[in-house]
Amino acid sequence: MLWCQRGVLLVLCPLACLAALPCPPGCCCPRPGFLVLCESLGLRSLPRSVPLSTSALSVARNQLCNVDHLLRPFSALQELSLSHNLLARFPRGLPSGLESLLLQENRITYITSGALRHLGNLTRLDLEDNRIRAIQPGALLGLSKLQVLTLKGNRLTSLPLNLPPSLTHLDLSENCISVLDLPSLSPLVNLQVLRINSNCLRFVPESAFDRLPRLRSVDLANNLWACECEILYLYRWLLSGRLRTATDLVCTEPVHLAHHLLLNLSVFTICPRALRPNESSHQLDLNSPLEGEQETLAAKPTGQSANKKDLGSSARRESQESTVGLKSRALLNYYSLETLTYEACLSLNKTQTVSPPPLKNTTPTPTIETQKGRDNVTGRTPHYNATLAEGTQSLLFTNRDEVRPTRSTQRVTLHGSAVLVSLLVVLCALVILLMLLVLFVLRKVLSRQQRVAPLDVGSGG
Repeated sequence: MLWCQRGVLLVLCPLACLAALPCPPGCCCPRPGFLVLCESLGLRSLPRSVPLSTSALSVARNQLCNVDHLLRPFSALQELSLSHNLLARFPRGLPSGLESLLLQENRITYITSGALRHLGNLTRLDLEDNRIRAIQPGALLGLSKLQVLTLKGNRLTSLPLNLPPSLTHLDLSENCISVLDLPSLSPLVNLQVLRINSNCLRFVPESAFDRLPRLRSVDLANNLWACECEILYLYRWLLSGRLRTATDLVCTEPVHLAHHLLLNLSVFTICPRALRPNESSHQLDLNSPLEGEQETLAAKPTGQSANKKDLGSSARRESQESTVGLKSRALLNYYSLETLTYEACLSLNKTQTVSPPPLKNTTPTPTIETQKGRDNVTGRTPHYNATLAEGTQSLLFTNRDEVRPTRSTQRVTLHGSAVLVSLLVVLCALVILLMLLVLFVLRKVLSRQQRVAPLDVGSGG
């Protein structure tokens, strides 16, 4: 019984001591010894009577200028708010057990690697609305448990180097960042939310977001988007709709596309050369799939062969003609890979400076005797080559023939408009003449009545 009473006293005494811990004057202590709030008191230094066992301390909205090494004795401190003060640099000598550090709206201008060396337990760091221009490379790399990093409203011009891979939320909005550096972004394999709105981005590098497997939300609004060829990766990435992100990105360049929504534009409008084939690479692409077909055509048995040389020459001619036909069809299908409007197609035909060279059949046209001889040997119809040549020519000149009716239609439309305007002018002139005639007749009638009225009065007297 006595042993039980002593045990109860041993448990109650520490609790009584904690309950008796004083709360600093003017502060609020919902849980004395654990949670202390000393905000908006105009403090220039830390309160002296804060219990060392405090685990959450807020001295926000004061006039603190320097707290270096003053908080080291608070070994149990896990959450600290120093926001809305006058700190000119990152505080030093903070407790190593800190998990959340809030420093928004101070006057911090740079972050050194030594300032965060002993804060390996941090999971949240808020540096919003400071004056940070530079973060020393590797300054944040030691924060292996950091998940939420807020650098909103600073003066950064690039992504910080060597960010910890543990980050899940990164806020870089309202800075001056002009380029997304792939070496800084690609290690963030756990990143889920990225806010980089209100910066100076003009485009996003190729495959920038493809290396972030867990990314689920991106904010890219209010940047200086240049709607040119470099933005096509972002354009296609937004159209894929794989993430929850704002799609109302507005172009600022070039001048003729300013204030247009990016996703309202076509690929041709953004990058006209995206639809223009590169002559060298395109020629390779055309030739590569045709090699097998040429070999197949050359290897086909031709039936009853009377002369092997004639058969070989005819097979070569047929393969060359087939090559011309397939190349021409490939050229026509090239521009159908992307959906084009009628106006864009016309502009493409007018403004295209690098167009695929017209394919010419360099094989001499076989004479009638040659065709007859080949028909007798191979058993093919004599109209085969003529039909193929006509089909090739029709394919090659399809676009040219389609433009002609459009020009003639425009001339007819302009002529009809001129005739209509002339008719309207003549009609207006006739109406004016008619009105003048009516006014003249009315004037004559009135003047006649004025002359007749006095005579009627005299005869009545």
